[in-house]
Amino acid sequence: MPRLVVPLLMIAGLASCMQAEEIPLETCDRLPVVQSSIAGMKFLLLVDTGATSMLNLKSFPHGDAQRISVTSWTGTAQTNAQQIVIGDLAVGQHHFKNLKLPAIDLSPIGRACGRQIDGIFGIDLLVKLGATVDLKESAARLLVGTESTKARVDELHEQLVGCEQAFNRADEGAFSDCLDPNIVLFTVAGDFYGRDAAMNYYRQRYFQQHPPAQLAITPRAHHPLGEAIWVEYDLRIAVAHQVIVARGTALCQKSEGKWRILHMNHSSPPAEAFASEINPGK
Repeated sequence: MPRLVVPLLMIAGLASCMQAEEIPLETCDRLPVVQSSIAGMKFLLLVDTGATSMLNLKSFPHGDAQRISVTSWTGTAQTNAQQIVIGDLAVGQHHFKNLKLPAIDLSPIGRACGRQIDGIFGIDLLVKLGATVDLKESAARLLVGTESTKARVDELHEQLVGCEQAFNRADEGAFSDCLDPNIVLFTVAGDFYGRDAAMNYYRQRYFQQHPPAQLAITPRAHHPLGEAIWVEYDLRIAVAHQVIVARGTALCQKSEGKWRILHMNHSSPPAEAFASEINPGK
């Protein structure tokens, strides 16, 4: 009987703890505002999904005069402004480099809500940030995704190809780095807990063979779970004049800039798939 692919508690834990960055929002009266940093100085920006980003001329008085279009919920209008170049605008852990933003007099907003507003963090920067605005009363915040799902899947696939190549040349050092220190490995030969136990299994079963074992992995599906990705795949290993065919799942987690396998489960493939593998001409 196939094993449970990934323990439900593990999925629930990863989904809850590996969320996008949460940037807390404050309020000016009832308007959402976010703290930002420019050249080490703190500035308060109004979060407005119905306007483009701009600065307060009172906070940034020096720049090049120009006539610009300003967009808000009331429409688009022409006005005079200063163009300000910002080398680095930091919001949470994210940085915008070499921004060119218009600066106009936003002091009426500050007078209306009771705090100095240094600028507007508008829809253009929210889109670049990949952020959504959550205005729950108890914890208003910006939810920021670190990467697109496709980019994460592509990066994971590239690294898993490197792991497959390390396996095929019996490079224990490189392959070991593909495994999380706390990996849980379920195979038809037994269960192994931790990187050392998993590597001992691979070493004895595959890496000491001559000629070296050859692995081929074919991904079947990817399922993002917060900042982790659960991969379904088929595998084929040629070792010692024997061909092993299996179906597997792997839960991969990114840490220290590298995707590593946290949980693996292998089981026998469906009977028809195995039959086609050993009788490819039929």
